[in-house]
Amino acid sequence: MLVLCCIMRQTVSFESLSSFSRDGRLLRIMSATQNTDTAIVKRITTILFVTKSLHSTAIVGLLTVTPIIAVNLTGNDMAVGLPATLVLIGRAMAAYPVGWLMDRLGRRLGLNVGFLVAIFGMSLGAIAVVNGLLWLFLSGSFFLGMSRSAVEQMRFIAAEVQPVGRRAQAIGLIAFSSTIGSLAGSLLMDTSPTLTVLLEVPILAVPFIMAIGLMFVGITLNQLFLRPDPLLISRQMEANNKQTDAEKIGRARSMTQIFGQYPVILAASVMAISWLGMTVVMQVTPLFMNYEGYDVPIIARAVMIHSLGMFAFSSGTGWLTSRIGRLPVVAIGIVLLIVSGISGYFADTLITLYIAVFLLGLGWNFCYIAGSAMLSDQLRPEERGRAQGVSEAFIGVTAAIGSVTSGLVYANYGYTGSNLIVIGLSVLLFVILAFLGRPSMQTSGAVS
Repeated sequence: MLVLCCIMRQTVSFESLSSFSRDGRLLRIMSATQNTDTAIVKRITTILFVTKSLHSTAIVGLLTVTPIIAVNLTGNDMAVGLPATLVLIGRAMAAYPVGWLMDRLGRRLGLNVGFLVAIFGMSLGAIAVVNGLLWLFLSGSFFLGMSRSAVEQMRFIAAEVQPVGRRAQAIGLIAFSSTIGSLAGSLLMDTSPTLTVLLEVPILAVPFIMAIGLMFVGITLNQLFLRPDPLLISRQMEANNKQTDAEKIGRARSMTQIFGQYPVILAASVMAISWLGMTVVMQVTPLFMNYEGYDVPIIARAVMIHSLGMFAFSSGTGWLTSRIGRLPVVAIGIVLLIVSGISGYFADTLITLYIAVFLLGLGWNFCYIAGSAMLSDQLRPEERGRAQGVSEAFIGVTAAIGSVTSGLVYANYGYTGSNLIVIGLSVLLFVILAFLGRPSMQTSGAVS
């Protein structure tokens, strides 16, 4: 990814400068009134919502088939989580380079590079399925993970063009787009048999081909309508903020300085640990249900219910975060995670299991949105890309650890052991919140 960023920097520098020049003309109009034009902000938020929905639609189809492909190509059931692990590793490795690119050449270019990397990974996956090549399939999974590092920045991009009081709602809206993508992806998968005949390719390759088309649509929308570049809007908002020290405008802090702040440490810890707990349980839930005798539609329903908890109430979570504050929402999320762990531990009926996985997703949602808003509050425009990239790398590494260790925990301690991990991690989060929460309230205050 770093090599690709460097190549892109050289090949698109003229286009980027001319594009920034066009964006600058719009910003001069905006700065004349010392206000960000509402219509421009709405358009940018809408495009981010639509393109994130397109990406989620593509990913739903891939998540459905990649575990099956992994087992088919290896002949080993233990390989079921290998694609997901490589996605997480790729995401972690590319997070900082993508953030650096977005800080240097803009958010639009960074997103488009991410989408192009996704297309490359999806192409490798399709070729691998057609030819039965395991190494190519795994390489494609890694590149898909690299592309995720750009896509995960979209919630922060939506937030940075908003005033502080509306950032959490913007993050919630972008998270909610995954619900739209999940529903659309499920419907799109119904066309796979028809496309298999039409394209004369294996049915497991069809989701990759559909995903490539969706990514091209996303790039086109970004390039045409994600203007002015959100980075320039964010800088203009900071310049217009009368409370901002003029000496600080345009001066980025080091990552050591940024991640030495209590609110930033707390935000990163909340997002990473909640993701870790969710990964440990949800990686093994389908396997647990299969061993309990549930058929595939019932298992799929459990995954759907979990996804609804993760994303369906994101707009409400964003509103609540803006209304009562970041820390109270984190505390509610931790309580929900503990209740989900207790429910999962005693899950002796299907209804109890459904409740457990729903609350697990909802608790993660509260922590994810409030933590994202907390992080966004502490960053300046010229450092957001890299700092958010470091945060995403931390989350990716943590989630990868959860993915790798989930099987070991389940094999030795069963599903009850997996849920005990969630309870333990949630208690740890409460301890972190207790120690860092008060200093965070004292030093919080948005940079812009």
